[in-house]
Amino acid sequence: MLHLGILMPRSTLMPSLGLDILNGIKQNLKRHHLFDDVKFTTDNIGFGVSEQEIYTKAEALILMSDVDVVIAIADVRMTEMLHPLFAASNKILLVLNFGANLPDSWQAPATTICHSLNFSFCTWLTGALAASKENKNAANVLSYYDAGYRQGYSMMMGHQHNAGIPTYNHVTHLKLQEFTLQPLEQFLQANTDTKTLLCLFAAEQAEKFYEDIIPMQQALQLELFVSPMMLDETLKEVLPLDLNIQSTQGYTPWHSSLDNEENVLFKESIKTATNKTANYFSLLGWEAGAIIAKMISIKTSGNNAASNVVIDLTKLPFTSPRGMFKVDPASHQSYGAAYLASCKNHVDVHIENKLENVDEAWAKFKAEMQVDGESAGWKNTYLCI
Repeated sequence: MLHLGILMPRSTLMPSLGLDILNGIKQNLKRHHLFDDVKFTTDNIGFGVSEQEIYTKAEALILMSDVDVVIAIADVRMTEMLHPLFAASNKILLVLNFGANLPDSWQAPATTICHSLNFSFCTWLTGALAASKENKNAANVLSYYDAGYRQGYSMMMGHQHNAGIPTYNHVTHLKLQEFTLQPLEQFLQANTDTKTLLCLFAAEQAEKFYEDIIPMQQALQLELFVSPMMLDETLKEVLPLDLNIQSTQGYTPWHSSLDNEENVLFKESIKTATNKTANYFSLLGWEAGAIIAKMISIKTSGNNAASNVVIDLTKLPFTSPRGMFKVDPASHQSYGAAYLASCKNHVDVHIENKLENVDEAWAKFKAEMQVDGESAGWKNTYLCI
């Protein structure tokens, strides 16, 4: 039996985040008829802001609970200090997050895999897409919270490394009651050569942004290039019915409309088990379940050295509701399919096409995203606030 320890975050912004991830893990293990072969031990790490707390609880799972694998749902930069602990104890660390941040080092830790939904990769692709347009000028519009992660940096670099020209930066207030786009509107009215907005918002900030930007978009013929959370289908449930979004595009790792057998099975499994619609969070858990299933298979074959199990996992392709993902052997960061989506009318998201040559794009992304030195940013797991 595999003993699995899980360090769970909590989120007031997205209260079901941790539970949805856990349900995704469990449902995929059940799908593989492995649920009864796994023992679960869970602990809570709050918003994931304390390195000491994360380290202490991971250490307790290893030493006191004698787990085989720890899943830490935490920011990649908050878990780098765990790598020596897991290497020394011959245990596997599986870090789960949404990929809103980038690692400080792209070197592969021996017994760690970092699995994400590649939000920074997607925003980098979106920035490059905006730069491919005839008009290279773009204003960057971000929420204070989203701007604290390197997905914003990735979007800007994707734009600027492809001859894009930044003309204005507008960061909205963390408090929703202080939200305003008035300075942006004044700039755009005075600088009519800027028609492109690179947009990075999530949850209630995304709702507020769409409500406030649409009249401006219609008046000034603006094109919006948006982050994955701005293509989240749950926005449809909360935005006004008369909202008329136009000319909005972005790359996303997944959408419920993807036509593949794994996605159909995933959605049906989540709906049957929880009576809820599948989302990004349950997808992240479902994919983690696929990794755990492969670990069990490798260990069953007699390969019990943690570093060797991780190496074997880098050699395997994974079938996913988003099509595929794999673990990069050079960094032990996972990456997968990405889709160009358009958003119209009342958050009607339509997949336009699938990214070709994802391996080549990922290699270029890694080469460009070598971030040196100190950088400001939130420590908490993305969307855990």
